[in-house]
Amino acid sequence: MSTGVEAPKVLFQTLGCRLNQAESDSMAEQLATRGAVAARADEPADVVVINTCTVTREATKASRSAIRRAVRNHPDAKVVVVGCYAVSDPDEIAAIEGVDLIVGNDEKERFAELLGEQASTAPLLQIGMRRGDPRPTEIAAGTRVRANLKAQTGCDEWCTFCIIPTTRGPLRTLDEDALIDEATRRVRAGAREVVLTGVHLGKYGYDQGGDEKDLLRLFERLLRIDGLWRLRLSSILSNHLTTEVIDFIAAEPRMCRYLHVPMQAGHDSVLAAMNRPYRIRGFVEAVEKAKARIDGLALATDIIVGFPGETEEQFGATLAMTQHVGFSKLHVFRYSERPDTAAARMLEDTPPEVKKDRSKRLIALGNRIRSEFLRRHLYVPLEVLVEDEREIDGVTVSSGQTDDYVRVWFEGGGMLGQMVEVIGERVRADGIAARLGDRGALYARGGVSV
Repeated sequence: MSTGVEAPKVLFQTLGCRLNQAESDSMAEQLATRGAVAARADEPADVVVINTCTVTREATKASRSAIRRAVRNHPDAKVVVVGCYAVSDPDEIAAIEGVDLIVGNDEKERFAELLGEQASTAPLLQIGMRRGDPRPTEIAAGTRVRANLKAQTGCDEWCTFCIIPTTRGPLRTLDEDALIDEATRRVRAGAREVVLTGVHLGKYGYDQGGDEKDLLRLFERLLRIDGLWRLRLSSILSNHLTTEVIDFIAAEPRMCRYLHVPMQAGHDSVLAAMNRPYRIRGFVEAVEKAKARIDGLALATDIIVGFPGETEEQFGATLAMTQHVGFSKLHVFRYSERPDTAAARMLEDTPPEVKKDRSKRLIALGNRIRSEFLRRHLYVPLEVLVEDEREIDGVTVSSGQTDDYVRVWFEGGGMLGQMVEVIGERVRADGIAARLGDRGALYARGGVSV
């Protein structure tokens, strides 16, 4: 029962990868068990947590801007900075006036406990505990329908452009039983899709002497959770897209027909300079095998343009590979020097205007391919997991995603958390406009009790 004491309000701002989002959800739940509640972005907060990214120079700049904005917009709040930028440049963050606490990645798992030990934040959590009504899902309410599940962290690849092995450390697999317990709690709280996340998800179990069978076993155990309708992979490298993994996804209808497989470059010389653990022939063989076996598979990728030494011919190979594979979505990054990486010591011989031109050309190609991909969703039934509904000009509009990761909007309400059938009618810049199909709400597909 509440004591009438106002609960502390916490606002999370998350930059970067889906793994960061999964960790933000976990930290939010830790605070919720101590009585904290979510703050809206437009209202005063007692604590603002910025979960930062530093994977590129632009990401670092965005993290700094987010910190300064939080200090400016919430002058009475305690500002806590966590994440990769907090690990790589803590002194730089400490120099920003208004930052109260800096927390590294390894401390996220005991985040609430850590805040409870700090003189600046402990009184707020003590107030929350005195209320006596902790609400574990309130701060992370956005995870109600789709939940991010952190299965692995750390990396041992040491790609020359990447700081992640430094900021997140070596490969570490999270306890499998604990993952199943967490996923079960999320599903019981209303999640219908679980997104499996990690820095190097394909190496789940490798640090414990395992192989891809560990990841497949995790898939199987997660899919036994009653009420889980979809299981999605956040990202996996092509060399871990084995025949066994592909066949499992192809045979299991609750596995989403979407794979994010980073390519980074379409030429072996550039991949070698990046120290990527694959070459383009193996990459293409893996994704083509996946497309052949998984009906309707959507493939997304990351590509860096203007890496040190990249020639126009090598960039042309990236264009050709992009066209050949037909990625449904591209994430294009212009190379920027990241201090403390091997690539930062390479000769930077690609002028900014060349990077800009290559980025523009690749994005244009990606947009053409995506438009063709989206048009295949028109005038056919689509299964959509409804994640949001809101009033727009007096009309209730719901939205959600297909299993091949297309955002869909349609008129109608009261279906949050349901799987519905819609008919695609029009391509939008950010997805598909649709109408509710004749069958409306659908039942779960093949839920099995734990």
